Amino acid sequence: MKILNTEITDFNSLKMLFVNKFTALKFDHRLLLLGFVILGAMAFFNRSDEPVEAPVLESKPQSVDTFIPRGHVLIPLELANSEALSSIIGDMGGVVDLYLASEEKKIGGLLVASRVKLVRAPLNPDQFAVLVKESDGGKILQRNGPFIAVVQNPEARGANLARENKSSVRIEYSN
Repeated sequence: MKILNTEITDFNSLKMLFVNKFTALKFDHRLLLLGFVILGAMAFFNRSDEPVEAPVLESKPQSVDTFIPRGHVLIPLELANSEALSSIIGDMGGVVDLYLASEEKKIGGLLVASRVKLVRAPLNPDQFAVLVKESDGGKILQRNGPFIAVVQNPEARGANLARENKSSVRIEYSN
């Protein structure tokens, strides 16, 4: 019983020490300490052991025409290798070179545009279009598809349309 009385008196003296220290503090410091104790108690009792699930926001596919920069056009294309591209490029598209995929040997494999931005249609991911300057759009439209798109490194800058090679005049001299 003596040990129990010693423990009780030790606890009481510790309690008195705490009360004396608390009363010795300035009024502002007492309010601040009391506020921390109350906030800690509120946080302890309001905690939840269940994990909070983040709300899932469903977004509707947006129309791509709102993202077309000034002075550019978006030209829908028929791509011969669209299935292969779907598994390679991301959701929005990539940078590609466009070649003409024609059955004729003279025209087939002709470079039509180099380093142009290929965009995947948000409402139909199997459809693609290229983003080019408005002045260069007619050069692509002059060619009848389907086209073959070859994926390029997006880090390199600059888009160029292939220039048509004019047939050069060849002069042969014979003796």
